Amino acid sequence: MVKKASVSRVTKKTTNSGSDGKPRARAVRMSPEARKAQLLASALSICAKKGIGEAYHSDVAEMSGVSVPTTFHYFPTKENMVDSVIAEISRFLIHEVVEKHFEDSAAAPDIIINILMEFCDTIDRHPDYIQVWLEWSVAIRGRLWASYLEFYKHATGGVKVVLLRGAREGTIAQSVNAELASRVIVGAAHMIAQMRFAGSSRDDVLETVTSLVDGYIAGV
Repeated sequence: MVKKASVSRVTKKTTNSGSDGKPRARAVRMSPEARKAQLLASALSICAKKGIGEAYHSDVAEMSGVSVPTTFHYFPTKENMVDSVIAEISRFLIHEVVEKHFEDSAAAPDIIINILMEFCDTIDRHPDYIQVWLEWSVAIRGRLWASYLEFYKHATGGVKVVLLRGAREGTIAQSVNAELASRVIVGAAHMIAQMRFAGSSRDDVLETVTSLVDGYIAGV
């Protein structure tokens, strides 16, 4: 009986320990919504640091200060966890970077510049989002690519609306093919990310973006 009690105590201690072997503090109580948001943020951060394929429930649990079963409760499979991260990145980039500028009263070329510079600033404010987006955008096989094509369709579709409006208003050159131009503009996000991560200043990015927009699509 004494031996069984001793084994039980050791097992309990191991279960509540972090990767360093030290006892883990009890997780702060949260609402289910807040806990899921916390776990999602941790998963996104791990995907950015390790890669989309290297994010595991144990890593998320440790970063969030919860047990591994708690993480599985909110994300039953690794695929579910990755899908949730991708959905959050898609939501953020579409709603917080692209669509927020649709109601601007500025001319269409200026709106395009504002969207691209919003993306540039996101690299500084939310680098994890952009790092995962970069990996996602070149995962040209399987489920990830299918989900990226859906994101790409929404992003280019939104930009195309701005371009067509500009063509009607005379601020976008009539010779511009809005379908192709929307792809070029969304593709410019990769150029911006590479410039910023390689050390180019925001002013350098702005000069490049302005030259691209004025030289390619502006009706001037």
